[in-house]
Amino acid sequence: MNWQQWAFRILDTCFFRDASPFNSGEGGYATTRSIFPPAMTTLQGAIRTTLALERGWGPGDDTLWPTELGGPDDLGELKLRGPYLCFENQPYFPMPLILLEKHDDFTRLLPGEPVECDLGYVSLPVPARRIEGAKLPEGYYVSRDGLNAVLGGGIPTREHTKRPEELWAEEPRIGLERQDNTRTALEGHLYNCIHIRPRAKVKLVVFISGIPEDWQVAGQRVLPLGGESRLAAVEIKMGDPGKLLPPAPPLTCGDDGKLRFTVTLITPDWYSEPQDVKRAIREGPPGVPGRCISACIGKIQQIGGWDLVNRRPRHLVPVLPPGSTWFYEADVADVGRVSGLHGQCLGPRAAYGFGQIVIGRWEHSCNVVEEG
Repeated sequence: MNWQQWAFRILDTCFFRDASPFNSGEGGYATTRSIFPPAMTTLQGAIRTTLALERGWGPGDDTLWPTELGGPDDLGELKLRGPYLCFENQPYFPMPLILLEKHDDFTRLLPGEPVECDLGYVSLPVPARRIEGAKLPEGYYVSRDGLNAVLGGGIPTREHTKRPEELWAEEPRIGLERQDNTRTALEGHLYNCIHIRPRAKVKLVVFISGIPEDWQVAGQRVLPLGGESRLAAVEIKMGDPGKLLPPAPPLTCGDDGKLRFTVTLITPDWYSEPQDVKRAIREGPPGVPGRCISACIGKIQQIGGWDLVNRRPRHLVPVLPPGSTWFYEADVADVGRVSGLHGQCLGPRAAYGFGQIVIGRWEHSCNVVEEG
């Protein structure tokens, strides 16, 4: 399969609205934040619109929309992977939530002894080494080498991790709507939002397959992206999404003959129905062999997108955040199937790049809480 790599570099600030509404009359005190990196729902729209424009399509002329690019609710012949955040041309992934951190000191979480709680009789995660005041590293990013260490059962070093403020800065903006005829502000139309300014050498990378070979796609361009149509420079070349990921670690059975492994999301996992979200939280992504015995799940996020046909925002959909990790036990006969899932996208929106997972390992013998 031939893949194109589209690398986006934000030229100024950017704004990718989160689930907070812009409510008229708030007086500017309620702040609407920006999601960064943006969801694939935003980037795929920019990519497909750009490709369609190059094929002669124009807004409002549905007859010239290329069938190869699909429609409002499908991708046609395309497949997507990402988006991946890159710094100095190296990929950085959301930190797996099987870690706790305090002052750059990390410890792993492992399934504890079964206990009875509101979820039933389950194994809740416990730290392998207690660190007083340690928290989940939500918002942290880890390099390819750091993720390789985590998947192999270890912990990353400080040089392999990035905090959000090391990758981008937040810039509050206050605006208002003006009447064109009087050039005065409209009453109750003051808003407050936060833009994102990526640091130098930060890029967003998306991989695309299924573009017809006879289409001449320009190697460089500038296009509008996100809210307020801020500009991004895009460099396009051939690439392989598999080379961005660390390799899957070797999986071996424990003394009891059970194969133990972890499944970690590196892109959000999209489920349209609430019951599907609940099932995924308890049982893990669909298609994974074995039995889920514990999990470390981040806060549910909501993403939408822009409906180009109807010129309005799409309905918000709940997604499981990247970094969420499940602990599994399986039979040794499943080792080939498990290893083959490394880097695959699972779930109903796999073609869009949602639900991409990586496989790791964990040791039952490490399931001891030490004083530290």
